[in-house]
Amino acid sequence: MKPITGDIKFFEANITHRRNGNKNHFFKNKTNAVLIDLKNKSQKKIPKYPSLFSLKKFNILTWSASKHGSQCEFSTSNDLYKFIKNLCNEKTDEYKEIHNIKLLTFPKVLSFGFNPLSVYFCYDKKGLLIHSIFEVRNTFGDMHHYVLRNINLKKIPQKTTKKLFVSPFYPKKGNYKLFANHVHDKIMISVEYTLKNKKVFIANMKLKEIKFNNVNILKAFLKCSIFPGKIWINIHLQALILWFKRISFYKIPPSEKVKHSYGIEVSKD
Repeated sequence: MKPITGDIKFFEANITHRRNGNKNHFFKNKTNAVLIDLKNKSQKKIPKYPSLFSLKKFNILTWSASKHGSQCEFSTSNDLYKFIKNLCNEKTDEYKEIHNIKLLTFPKVLSFGFNPLSVYFCYDKKGLLIHSIFEVRNTFGDMHHYVLRNINLKKIPQKTTKKLFVSPFYPKKGNYKLFANHVHDKIMISVEYTLKNKKVFIANMKLKEIKFNNVNILKAFLKCSIFPGKIWINIHLQALILWFKRISFYKIPPSEKVKHSYGIEVSKD
């Protein structure tokens, strides 16, 4: 599918969350996301975007590199590109050269927004996906990067230890099985959370590319698939429902000093 601009693509996203246990819970949501080519954005020539989308400036949809990566203010996406590349390059014995990085994330709506999950896709010179990074943020202001390196060799998904306290209804224990792949105009993402060898939570996100133009931005806004603070509001609404179901709270633990960790190959059993 041919995009309107060379470095940003627009997606419709269908999200499902399922909680398993003594008290099950399920909800689904529709929203929109952008896939940003960080390498192209570091170049001097910037493609023309729809007038309802801006970089760093107030608009219906906006995006900036700030608050991604190390949660410091990046002046350009090139700084973010270098940060992500360094994460993948930390263990040089298995490192493969990165030629480009694309970021899937939720844009701000009228300058309001919250990104519980952003995913970085890292490609080699042949355009093959070699690494992916799950940038997970909680509503308490903390962030962690789960780095899945050499996914073409270790296969997708990969297993990681839970390092970030995300929800007060789950402890900071257990493991994730993470999967992310981008093929043509579709993206698939899944998060499976296992606690005491039981699959207690599953989140899936299916995205399909649509034309990045003012018409589709307005349609998304008028249909309320995007509106200011939607994701943040939904998170707290679902938390309220879980509270009414009398699901136990966990105390917020101390934050991890190291803000990134690496995945391992998922065993066949």
